[in-house]
Amino acid sequence: MSTLEERLREELGRSVAGVRPAPDPLGRLLRRRRRRRVWRWGGPALGAVIAAALLGGQVLVAPAGPEPYPSPHRPFYDGQPLDEPLTEWTRRILDAPVRGNAAAEPGLVDAIADGLRAAAGNWRARPELDRVQVLFVADVGGERVFGAVFHDDRRALYVGSSAPMGTPVAELVDGHSGEMGALSPFSVHLQEGPATVALAPPGCSAEWAATTHVRPDGTLARTWAGGGDFVTNGPANRLWRVTCDGVLRETVYSSSPVTPPKHANSPPPAPRGYADPDMVKEVLWSWPAIPDLEARGRRILWGGTPPGELRPVVVALGDLGDGAVQVCAVTGTGDALLVDFVHGEPPPANLRGYPTARLTTAVAPSDAMVAVRLPADDRVELSERLLVLAPPEATELRIDGGQDQHVALSGGVGVIIAPVPASLSIEALDTSGRTVATLSVAEPHTGHIFAGEGLMRDWP
Repeated sequence: MSTLEERLREELGRSVAGVRPAPDPLGRLLRRRRRRRVWRWGGPALGAVIAAALLGGQVLVAPAGPEPYPSPHRPFYDGQPLDEPLTEWTRRILDAPVRGNAAAEPGLVDAIADGLRAAAGNWRARPELDRVQVLFVADVGGERVFGAVFHDDRRALYVGSSAPMGTPVAELVDGHSGEMGALSPFSVHLQEGPATVALAPPGCSAEWAATTHVRPDGTLARTWAGGGDFVTNGPANRLWRVTCDGVLRETVYSSSPVTPPKHANSPPPAPRGYADPDMVKEVLWSWPAIPDLEARGRRILWGGTPPGELRPVVVALGDLGDGAVQVCAVTGTGDALLVDFVHGEPPPANLRGYPTARLTTAVAPSDAMVAVRLPADDRVELSERLLVLAPPEATELRIDGGQDQHVALSGGVGVIIAPVPASLSIEALDTSGRTVATLSVAEPHTGHIFAGEGLMRDWP
């Protein structure tokens, strides 16, 4: 089984309901995909979502993001064990004292540990994982949340759950709801609530992006807040970065659902080209949120088959403020899988219901001219083809920094060949040679690129 298929199966398993396998998880996920979105980030596999995701941490369902989401969790699926070997970084977490503002409550930690032992079967803990260690217990936003592990000297299974304050401990830990899987060096919990809990190895510092704006070159500039190896009351919907011993180890984001616009089921026709109505619905319903940047006024810009392409594409824009826009493109028909891998893998063979369309995204400092990567044809990754939408009167692109120096446009639309990561200066010219728009592209040197943001995970 390929890494990609393993990753897809993991994400599908996580979406099923936390702790219990269910029949036809992919069909169930696709039926529920319109409701919630969780991003997960991490390995060289699925980038983001399928309708669930990426971009990580705890819970259960959704479309949208990379292992983008730090999570300690690998789900129970097809009978595969959930626990994984301990590493230097996860051993640091085991060696730390119990963290959280509720850890000092008399008898609480012992009660959680005892309850977990009694419910070990519900948590799918193998008998050889005969030790239980509570990692944290905290009261946040009206919820009591805990994280713990079943482990021996070599392997560990992470389990965790949350419930409203006042819920009996036996119910909190009974394994009928929650999350479980491999213990990850960094994880974010309660990301769908008003606040989050972030856990990192002792001595590391987890920070969230406090402010974000789009630079003129189409990348995202951020300021950072927080810090520490156990963060409570951190804001939801943020990009996180984790630094340990002076080295950046992970950048990852969590995201709540994006509410589709009121016109999502009956959108107006595309102002340029022709946009298939089902593809229009797909891009508006599957819109991936940029942490701490809300895309307002989402609208279709163009639809058609780009020069040299075989599949139709629909491109939509969302306003980010100060003139900047988020660009989302659906390529192909059917359910869309978000692609953010620079180097991915072929799609898994013979996996029923695997999404046939692809979703890619970018940001631009204005809507005068935008560019977005097209997906590869035979792999789940970004291609070397960059779709550019210039003003309709533009007939040619002049490019500095790429493989192409000139590209002819049809209706202001063209495709530049530029391997990832690209650093380009693009001019759009009309028939008289007058410059009608300019655009800079500056892609980061990382394994995942989502909306101009480089995502990485390096825990050796």
